[in-house]
Amino acid sequence: MLFSDGGARGNPGPAAIAFIALNEQGKTVKADARFIGTHTNNQAEYEAVLMALEFAIDAKTTEVICHLDSELVAKQLKGEYTVKNHELQAHWRKVQQLKTYFKKISFVNVPRSNLQIEKADALVNKTLDQQTLNDDNNPHFPKLEVMKAMFVHSSIRTSNMDKSIDFYSRLLGLKLLSRRESKQTNAEVAFLQDDEGKGCKLELTFYRNQERFVQAEFEERLFDHLGFEIADMDKTIAALRKENVIITDEPFQLNPSTIIAFIEDPDGTLIELIERK
Repeated sequence: MLFSDGGARGNPGPAAIAFIALNEQGKTVKADARFIGTHTNNQAEYEAVLMALEFAIDAKTTEVICHLDSELVAKQLKGEYTVKNHELQAHWRKVQQLKTYFKKISFVNVPRSNLQIEKADALVNKTLDQQTLNDDNNPHFPKLEVMKAMFVHSSIRTSNMDKSIDFYSRLLGLKLLSRRESKQTNAEVAFLQDDEGKGCKLELTFYRNQERFVQAEFEERLFDHLGFEIADMDKTIAALRKENVIITDEPFQLNPSTIIAFIEDPDGTLIELIERK
Protein backbone atom coordinates (compact mmCIF):
# COMPACT_ATOMS: atom_id res chain seq x y z
CA MET A 1 0.00 0.00 0.00
CA LEU A 2 1.23 3.46 -0.90
CA PHE A 3 0.32 6.71 0.87
CA SER A 4 1.54 9.86 -0.87
CA ASP A 5 1.32 13.57 -0.23
CA GLY A 6 2.61 16.71 -1.86
CA GLY A 7 2.44 20.32 -0.83
CA ALA A 8 3.55 23.81 -1.83
CA ARG A 9 4.00 26.90 0.29
CA GLY A 10 2.31 29.25 -2.12
CA ASN A 11 0.37 28.08 -5.15
CA PRO A 12 2.72 27.84 -6.94
CA GLY A 13 5.58 27.97 -4.48
CA PRO A 14 8.41 25.90 -2.98
CA ALA A 15 7.12 22.32 -2.99
CA ALA A 16 8.01 18.94 -1.56
CA ILE A 17 6.65 15.41 -1.92
CA ALA A 18 6.64 12.29 0.26
CA PHE A 19 5.28 8.77 0.44
CA ILE A 20 4.92 5.92 2.90
CA ALA A 21 4.97 2.31 1.64
CA LEU A 22 3.45 -0.48 3.73
CA ASN A 23 3.65 -4.24 3.15
CA GLU A 24 0.69 -6.62 3.40
CA GLN A 25 1.20 -6.87 7.17
CA GLY A 26 0.89 -3.08 7.52
CA LYS A 27 4.56 -2.52 8.36
CA THR A 28 6.44 0.43 6.87
CA VAL A 29 8.97 -0.73 4.29
CA LYS A 30 9.88 2.69 2.91
CA ALA A 31 9.37 6.35 3.72
CA ASP A 32 10.90 9.01 1.53
CA ALA A 33 10.60 12.70 0.71
CA ARG A 34 12.29 15.26 -1.50
CA PHE A 35 12.18 18.90 -2.50
CA ILE A 36 10.96 19.45 -6.09
CA GLY A 37 11.31 23.21 -6.60
CA THR A 38 8.43 25.51 -7.50
CA HIS A 39 5.12 23.80 -8.22
CA THR A 40 1.40 24.08 -7.47
CA ASN A 41 -0.21 21.90 -4.81
CA ASN A 42 -1.87 19.66 -7.39
CA GLN A 43 1.35 19.26 -9.36
CA ALA A 44 3.07 18.23 -6.13
CA GLU A 45 0.32 15.69 -5.42
CA TYR A 46 0.93 14.11 -8.83
CA GLU A 47 4.70 14.14 -8.34
CA ALA A 48 4.23 12.35 -5.00
CA VAL A 49 2.17 9.61 -6.66
CA LEU A 50 4.82 9.22 -9.35
CA MET A 51 7.63 8.90 -6.80
CA ALA A 52 5.66 6.29 -4.86
CA LEU A 53 4.90 4.29 -8.01
CA GLU A 54 8.55 4.38 -9.11
CA PHE A 55 9.53 2.90 -5.75
CA ALA A 56 6.91 0.15 -6.14
CA ILE A 57 8.24 -0.67 -9.60
CA ASP A 58 11.81 -0.90 -8.32
CA ALA A 59 10.57 -3.15 -5.51
CA LYS A 60 9.04 -5.53 -8.10
CA THR A 61 5.54 -4.99 -6.70
CA THR A 62 2.78 -6.28 -8.99
CA GLU A 63 -0.32 -5.08 -7.10
CA VAL A 64 -0.62 -1.72 -5.42
CA ILE A 65 -3.24 0.54 -3.82
CA CYS A 66 -2.40 4.25 -3.91
CA HIS A 67 -3.89 6.38 -1.13
CA LEU A 68 -3.90 10.17 -1.44
CA ASP A 69 -5.80 12.99 0.23
CA SER A 70 -6.32 15.11 -2.89
CA GLU A 71 -9.86 14.43 -4.07
CA LEU A 72 -9.18 16.17 -7.37
CA VAL A 73 -6.09 14.08 -8.25
CA ALA A 74 -7.66 10.85 -7.00
CA LYS A 75 -10.78 11.32 -9.11
CA GLN A 76 -8.74 12.32 -12.14
CA LEU A 77 -6.67 9.15 -11.82
CA LYS A 78 -9.83 7.07 -11.42
CA GLY A 79 -11.33 8.66 -14.53
CA GLU A 80 -14.14 10.40 -12.66
CA TYR A 81 -12.82 13.89 -13.44
CA THR A 82 -11.45 15.20 -16.74
CA VAL A 83 -7.92 16.62 -16.60
CA LYS A 84 -8.23 20.05 -18.21
CA ASN A 85 -5.02 21.72 -17.03
CA HIS A 86 -2.20 21.20 -19.56
CA GLU A 87 0.54 20.68 -16.98
CA LEU A 88 -1.54 18.20 -15.01
CA GLN A 89 -2.30 16.36 -18.24
CA ALA A 90 1.43 15.67 -18.60
CA HIS A 91 1.57 14.31 -15.04
CA TRP A 92 -1.55 12.22 -15.67
CA ARG A 93 0.02 10.65 -18.76
CA LYS A 94 3.14 9.72 -16.77
CA VAL A 95 0.99 7.91 -14.23
CA GLN A 96 -0.78 6.04 -17.04
CA GLN A 97 2.60 4.89 -18.36
CA LEU A 98 3.69 3.61 -14.94
CA LYS A 99 0.39 1.78 -14.45
CA THR A 100 1.43 -0.69 -17.18
CA TYR A 101 4.08 -2.11 -14.80
CA PHE A 102 1.42 -3.47 -12.44
CA LYS A 103 -1.05 -6.32 -12.77
CA LYS A 104 -3.47 -4.48 -10.51
CA ILE A 105 -3.51 -0.85 -9.38
CA SER A 106 -6.15 1.36 -7.77
CA PHE A 107 -6.38 4.88 -6.38
CA VAL A 108 -8.21 5.73 -3.16
CA ASN A 109 -9.05 9.17 -1.79
CA VAL A 110 -8.56 9.26 1.99
CA PRO A 111 -9.04 12.11 4.48
CA ARG A 112 -6.14 14.25 5.62
CA SER A 113 -6.59 12.72 9.09
CA ASN A 114 -5.43 9.32 7.81
CA LEU A 115 -2.46 8.28 9.98
CA GLN A 116 -0.14 7.46 7.07
CA ILE A 117 -1.11 10.63 5.19
CA GLU A 118 -0.32 12.62 8.33
CA LYS A 119 3.12 10.98 8.40
CA ALA A 120 3.69 11.80 4.73
CA ASP A 121 2.51 15.38 5.33
CA ALA A 122 4.98 15.69 8.22
CA LEU A 123 7.77 14.57 5.90
CA VAL A 124 6.70 17.17 3.34
CA ASN A 125 6.81 19.97 5.90
CA LYS A 126 10.11 18.77 7.35
CA THR A 127 11.63 18.78 3.86
CA LEU A 128 10.33 22.29 3.15
CA ASP A 129 11.62 23.56 6.50
CA GLN A 130 15.06 22.10 5.78
CA GLN A 131 15.11 23.64 2.31
CA THR A 132 14.26 27.04 3.75
CA LEU A 133 17.09 26.67 6.29
CA ASN A 134 19.53 25.66 3.56
CA ASP A 135 18.56 28.66 1.44
CA ASP A 136 18.96 31.04 4.39
CA ASN A 137 22.42 29.67 5.21
CA ASN A 138 23.69 29.54 1.62
CA PRO A 139 26.20 32.40 1.08
CA HIS A 140 25.60 32.17 -2.68
CA PHE A 141 21.84 32.51 -2.32
CA PRO A 142 20.95 35.99 -3.60
CA LYS A 143 19.88 38.36 -0.84
CA LEU A 144 17.44 41.03 -1.90
CA GLU A 145 17.12 44.40 -0.25
CA VAL A 146 13.94 44.37 1.81
CA MET A 147 11.66 47.32 1.11
CA LYS A 148 9.10 48.31 3.72
CA ALA A 149 5.51 48.07 2.56
CA MET A 150 2.06 47.46 4.01
CA PHE A 151 -0.54 45.26 2.35
CA VAL A 152 -3.76 47.31 2.50
CA HIS A 153 -6.39 45.69 0.29
CA SER A 154 -7.30 42.97 -2.18
CA SER A 155 -9.49 43.61 -5.22
CA ILE A 156 -11.91 41.20 -6.89
CA ARG A 157 -14.48 41.69 -9.63
CA THR A 158 -18.19 41.22 -9.20
CA SER A 159 -21.06 40.76 -11.66
CA ASN A 160 -23.60 42.22 -9.23
CA MET A 161 -22.43 44.84 -6.75
CA ASP A 162 -25.55 44.77 -4.53
CA LYS A 163 -25.46 40.97 -4.28
CA SER A 164 -21.75 40.93 -3.42
CA ILE A 165 -22.03 43.65 -0.79
CA ASP A 166 -24.92 41.75 0.82
CA PHE A 167 -22.90 38.52 0.81
CA TYR A 168 -19.76 39.95 2.40
CA SER A 169 -21.53 42.23 4.88
CA ARG A 170 -24.45 40.07 5.99
CA LEU A 171 -22.80 36.64 5.86
CA LEU A 172 -19.15 37.44 6.63
CA GLY A 173 -19.59 40.52 8.81
CA LEU A 174 -17.76 43.15 6.77
CA LYS A 175 -18.78 46.81 6.93
CA LEU A 176 -19.30 48.88 3.79
CA LEU A 177 -16.82 51.79 3.97
CA SER A 178 -17.44 53.46 0.64
CA ARG A 179 -19.12 52.99 -2.71
CA ARG A 180 -18.42 55.21 -5.69
CA GLU A 181 -18.33 55.49 -9.48
CA SER A 182 -15.09 55.54 -11.46
CA LYS A 183 -15.76 57.52 -14.63
CA GLN A 184 -12.33 56.82 -16.11
CA THR A 185 -12.91 53.05 -16.14
CA ASN A 186 -16.73 53.11 -16.30
CA ALA A 187 -16.84 51.04 -13.14
CA GLU A 188 -18.37 51.01 -9.68
CA VAL A 189 -16.03 50.39 -6.75
CA ALA A 190 -16.85 49.51 -3.14
CA PHE A 191 -14.56 49.02 -0.15
CA LEU A 192 -15.43 46.83 2.85
CA GLN A 193 -13.61 45.95 6.07
CA ASP A 194 -14.26 44.27 9.41
CA ASP A 195 -15.95 46.39 12.09
CA GLU A 196 -12.76 46.81 14.12
CA GLY A 197 -10.70 47.82 11.09
CA LYS A 198 -7.96 45.32 11.89
CA GLY A 199 -8.03 43.27 8.71
CA CYS A 200 -7.21 44.25 5.15
CA LYS A 201 -9.86 45.98 3.07
CA LEU A 202 -11.77 44.17 0.35
CA GLU A 203 -12.30 46.08 -2.89
CA LEU A 204 -15.24 45.03 -5.07
CA THR A 205 -15.21 46.26 -8.67
CA PHE A 206 -18.04 46.10 -11.19
CA TYR A 207 -17.02 47.03 -14.74
CA ARG A 208 -20.11 48.17 -16.62
CA ASN A 209 -18.61 47.34 -20.02
CA GLN A 210 -17.78 43.77 -19.04
CA GLU A 211 -20.19 41.40 -20.76
CA ARG A 212 -18.99 38.00 -19.50
CA PHE A 213 -18.29 37.07 -15.89
CA VAL A 214 -16.77 33.60 -15.97
CA GLN A 215 -14.40 31.98 -13.50
CA ALA A 216 -11.66 29.90 -15.13
CA GLU A 217 -11.18 26.28 -14.13
CA PHE A 218 -9.45 26.24 -10.74
CA GLU A 219 -6.12 24.99 -12.12
CA GLU A 220 -6.04 27.81 -14.66
CA ARG A 221 -6.80 30.70 -12.30
CA LEU A 222 -4.22 33.31 -11.41
CA PHE A 223 -6.05 34.48 -8.27
CA ASP A 224 -6.39 31.72 -5.70
CA HIS A 225 -8.56 32.71 -2.73
CA LEU A 226 -9.48 35.19 0.01
CA GLY A 227 -9.02 34.29 3.67
CA PHE A 228 -11.43 35.08 6.54
CA GLU A 229 -10.79 34.29 10.19
CA ILE A 230 -14.02 33.33 11.97
CA ALA A 231 -14.95 32.59 15.59
CA ASP A 232 -17.06 29.43 15.20
CA MET A 233 -16.70 27.18 12.15
CA ASP A 234 -19.76 25.01 12.84
CA LYS A 235 -22.13 27.97 13.31
CA THR A 236 -20.73 29.76 10.26
CA ILE A 237 -21.02 26.74 7.97
CA ALA A 238 -24.57 26.05 9.22
CA ALA A 239 -25.61 29.64 8.50
CA LEU A 240 -24.02 29.54 5.04
CA ARG A 241 -25.80 26.28 4.19
CA LYS A 242 -29.16 27.95 4.92
CA GLU A 243 -28.21 30.63 2.39
CA ASN A 244 -27.31 27.95 -0.19
CA VAL A 245 -23.69 29.10 -0.28
CA ILE A 246 -21.45 26.66 -2.16
CA ILE A 247 -19.08 24.84 0.22
CA THR A 248 -16.27 23.43 -1.89
CA ASP A 249 -14.28 21.89 1.00
CA GLU A 250 -15.94 20.80 4.23
CA PRO A 251 -14.22 21.84 7.48
CA PHE A 252 -11.10 19.86 8.35
CA GLN A 253 -8.31 20.02 10.92
CA LEU A 254 -5.28 21.69 9.33
CA ASN A 255 -3.22 21.39 12.51
CA PRO A 256 -3.96 20.99 16.26
CA SER A 257 -5.00 24.63 16.58
CA THR A 258 -6.56 25.42 13.20
CA ILE A 259 -9.69 24.32 11.32
CA ILE A 260 -10.27 25.48 7.75
CA ALA A 261 -12.96 25.19 5.07
CA PHE A 262 -13.50 26.65 1.60
CA ILE A 263 -16.60 28.31 0.15
CA GLU A 264 -17.46 30.38 -2.92
CA ASP A 265 -18.90 33.88 -3.12
CA PRO A 266 -21.77 34.65 -5.58
CA ASP A 267 -19.29 34.97 -8.47
CA GLY A 268 -17.34 31.82 -7.65
CA THR A 269 -14.39 33.49 -5.94
CA LEU A 270 -12.86 30.98 -3.55
CA ILE A 271 -12.84 31.90 0.16
CA GLU A 272 -10.94 30.14 2.93
CA LEU A 273 -12.59 30.17 6.36
CA ILE A 274 -10.19 29.83 9.29
CA GLU A 275 -10.99 29.03 12.92
CA ARG A 276 -8.07 29.25 15.34
CA LYS A 277 -8.28 27.72 18.81
